[in-house]
Amino acid sequence: MLRYLDSLDEVNAKILEGLGKHGPRNISSLSKELGLSSTTVAFRISKLVKEKTLQTRVKPSFQKLGLNRAVIFAEAKPTRKKILRNIIDNLLYWTYTIRCFGKFNGIYALFSFPAEFKKKFEDYFAEALKQNILENYALYWVTDFCETPPNFSWFDLKRRSWNFRWQQWIKEIEQASNVLPKRLRDPETYPVLVDKVDLLLLKELEKDGAKEFKKLAKIVDMTPEAVRYRFQNHILKRGLIADYEITIFPYPHQSSDLSSFVIEFESDTALAKFANSLSNKPFVLSYAKVIGQHKLIVHFYTPKIEFSNLVDSLNSLIETRYVERFFHALLDIPSFKRQTVSYEFFEKNKWLYNHESIVENLRRMIGR
Repeated sequence: MLRYLDSLDEVNAKILEGLGKHGPRNISSLSKELGLSSTTVAFRISKLVKEKTLQTRVKPSFQKLGLNRAVIFAEAKPTRKKILRNIIDNLLYWTYTIRCFGKFNGIYALFSFPAEFKKKFEDYFAEALKQNILENYALYWVTDFCETPPNFSWFDLKRRSWNFRWQQWIKEIEQASNVLPKRLRDPETYPVLVDKVDLLLLKELEKDGAKEFKKLAKIVDMTPEAVRYRFQNHILKRGLIADYEITIFPYPHQSSDLSSFVIEFESDTALAKFANSLSNKPFVLSYAKVIGQHKLIVHFYTPKIEFSNLVDSLNSLIETRYVERFFHALLDIPSFKRQTVSYEFFEKNKWLYNHESIVENLRRMIGR
């Protein structure tokens, strides 16, 4: 953390903000915008990566892969807590899992699940409840998550400290646009616009968004030129990349809170205003809309001393009738587990899922 703060001069701050706009594969555009040489920008990015203060990842447009996104809060029966994570993993198509505490004491998970098997997904958790494995759970079908790029407008570069302007944020919500961002609009269809090679490339770019074409070429057994062509004409032109995740943690994990909030709004207008206020906030990691409802799921990352101010701000929005209600769960960072898009279950341009086998595995895990 001290090394990160030492490296955070004005130039690095602008580079990190620019990465969120241009992505890690467009250094030339970023350099032109900043008035710096490509060599300088590439060197500084490389140094931050080597110091492990920066990671860049591709976020696929899961809707265009034929995948529904689902958020789960799950709490197990006291006798089943040790196998709860196995119960989640059994569904195969999870994106990440993490322990959670608060309204739900258990596992918080994000799934990217084949759209054609949506009902089977719901049936699985209903079965887990019926089998007395789960005490309680909440399931939300959501849009793709919008990633919030790094932003240092609330950072004092001279004092090396953050200034949290909660009242300013509330005023911004009131003045924000009431037009819902396109990324948060409910999807109408889930077309499968990929093949196996596209998925393999996306899988690697989820690990490292700037991975060189020559390295990708070895993985898919193609020439670098062929990979470049496919990247430009398959992945980019078809909009298979929704976003780039520019990962930096501006405050130490030990003194910070990672949380997931489910926030319900009085109206579409209130939801849109709130959503439009999030795209440049240093305490917001990502957010998605619950499909068919006036709800957002927002991942916040705040210093512990600021968490109560976040909650107070949301309570004040209830008083002014922007927000109707909310609940949250704190997330345990050391327990975080991630996997890439589940390319191994994609054959002949179709996603595979055997519900009977999955349910049988569930019953076997609990000895029935």
